[in-house]
Amino acid sequence: MVRTARFSEDDFIDATMALVAEGGPAAATMQAIARQVGAPTGSIYHRFESRSAVLGAAWNAAYGSFVKALAPLLREGRPREAALAILPWSRENERRARFLLLNEPIALFEDTPPPAPLREELERLENEFDGAFRACVAGCGDGTVRDEELARAKFLIFDAPIAILRPHLVKGGPLPLFAERMIAELHVGMPIAATRDGSMRTVGAA
Repeated sequence: MVRTARFSEDDFIDATMALVAEGGPAAATMQAIARQVGAPTGSIYHRFESRSAVLGAAWNAAYGSFVKALAPLLREGRPREAALAILPWSRENERRARFLLLNEPIALFEDTPPPAPLREELERLENEFDGAFRACVAGCGDGTVRDEELARAKFLIFDAPIAILRPHLVKGGPLPLFAERMIAELHVGMPIAATRDGSMRTVGAA
């Protein structure tokens, strides 16, 4: 008779996100992850070779979900909508949002990098997201991607919205209703790129 596995990889990934979201990277030891799931410690090693492996899998799962939500809007040249999409994504994926937006990979993997397949998957996701982001910036101007425009777009689409959300993600609970208004107002009258005639093009306005 084939014995069905009681605990899945997703169980351990979800537990890892929860521990890091609540207590930071140091909270996600292999023993703590197994305890969070209610599994024996040995069970996690049947699925992940190391702590960096389960952290890497958790990061890729959260980041992949984030990319899936925003990249299509970026490719369509809709920077304001991409920035605003961070809100529903964070509401629908509270644990992933706290794990992803309150941490940096360097802190998660300061001791040991994740195994090669996970690093390759992260690189693929980063390239996909960067390509969509650059296409958005290029599409908002004359097709040339300038450093200033990249910096402006990064601030408007990612840095500012995440900064608005961060205090509320730290506290937990519902995100404020005013966050959407603040993010939208940032994009009103703030051009990302110049048009061919040198004038500044406002993007994302209704």
